[in-house]
Amino acid sequence: MPKDFKIGMFVGLVVVIGAALWLSIHPSLSTRARMFGRENAGAEQEQNEQPGFEPNWADSRSTEIDIESEKKQAKEIPTYHTVRDDETLSGISYQHYGTENKWQKILDANRDVIKDVKKLKLGTRLLIPE
Repeated sequence: MPKDFKIGMFVGLVVVIGAALWLSIHPSLSTRARMFGRENAGAEQEQNEQPGFEPNWADSRSTEIDIESEKKQAKEIPTYHTVRDDETLSGISYQHYGTENKWQKILDANRDVIKDVKKLKLGTRLLIPE
């Protein structure tokens, strides 16, 4: 093989390994994190660090109250999820609970609908328990 080709292959390999290491060190930049909008998680912290910034604690208390009332309303209304192409129970669990480990909870609530855990039917409506 020509020497230039070997050098190019070596440089390409080094770049790929470097990119993989960098992405493994920075998990907030993963595809899943970007998909769920976590790339701007530090924006609030940057705002607090600006000179002259004073937090309005009254507003934060009213926000807490609003969040609590929204949680109560959400408990009254059941949450459903319609299965899309190539979705898994662990992926659905991640979307609704933030962890892939609660897929069993979804399965237990939908035993009558789910026949095969590994093959979810497209368009199936699943109840998402709290």
